[in-house]
Amino acid sequence: MTKSNTEAEISFRFNRLDKMQAFTLEREIVGSKRKDHIEDHYHVVCVPLTDMSFDDINDYYVRQRVDIEDCDILVSGASDSGTNVYDIPGIVNRMLKYIDCKLTFSFTVVD
Repeated sequence: MTKSNTEAEISFRFNRLDKMQAFTLEREIVGSKRKDHIEDHYHVVCVPLTDMSFDDINDYYVRQRVDIEDCDILVSGASDSGTNVYDIPGIVNRMLKYIDCKLTFSFTVVD
């Protein structure tokens, strides 16, 4: 196994927000990206998990009373080979102490 020089992208993901919650989150936290699921009437918003966004994510989660089942931490990576090792930053462990949500991993092999 080779150790990758590329770090995985880490996002806190709110998976089932209504339209107003999604709009509010996009305005409150820089870097937030929304994906609409029109047929299901909900919105998914990903926020990069960084030291700068940490408190904002936690505050939003508490203030909006988001269900723990409706959020996760998304760890995604891409590689040109099938085998790599990514170091997951300590901020993921730190966030799990505040919001004990599930972890979701995404790995893509690109040509």
